Amino acid sequence: MTALYGAATTGVTLADALEATGVAGGCALLTAPSAYHVARVEGRGCVTSAGPVDLSTVYEARVFTSRMELRWVEAGYAVALTEDESLLPASFGDPLDALPVETTLEARYLVWGKVVAPAQATVSPVAASVPGWVTLRSARIGAVTVPMTTPAPQDRVRLTAREYVVADRIHGNAYVAEERLIGFEPYAPETEPETYAEEVA
Repeated sequence: MTALYGAATTGVTLADALEATGVAGGCALLTAPSAYHVARVEGRGCVTSAGPVDLSTVYEARVFTSRMELRWVEAGYAVALTEDESLLPASFGDPLDALPVETTLEARYLVWGKVVAPAQATVSPVAASVPGWVTLRSARIGAVTVPMTTPAPQDRVRLTAREYVVADRIHGNAYVAEERLIGFEPYAPETEPETYAEEVA
């Protein structure tokens, strides 16, 4: 049976949490007062297509790889979630109750915009030196660049996640108790129905 494991800690900076959880190379969604960053983790920091992110301005973060998600808030509270208990950082000293699940569901969220050809994308020297960036553009939000480890020959990109379904102990009703972000993937709209997809910035 699949289970979701977690551990938490307090009084930790985002940089320390990134280092402790070993999510280098993963994706990061970073919320700051004046910007929303889609970034890649490099060591104790994060970089976008415009360059390094000033983590001191970030007040909320969701950082994820295919195996783990880190959630952090400005107050210094951090949680790591994974299906592999051995990946939990030892420095996160508050273990969470394991969440045994009945099943898991794959969720996908369509990212705003269509993929822009590399020649049309505005890429900073920092981003250009790091392979695996894809730029999308739409009239509504402009351009957004996301980190991807695989090329995106298709028109669109999706954010993938896994939902954890549990059953109520009293009534037996099944519901989604948790969701863990996994990564970005290319998507060709003509090959699959889009009825379950939501567009996200």
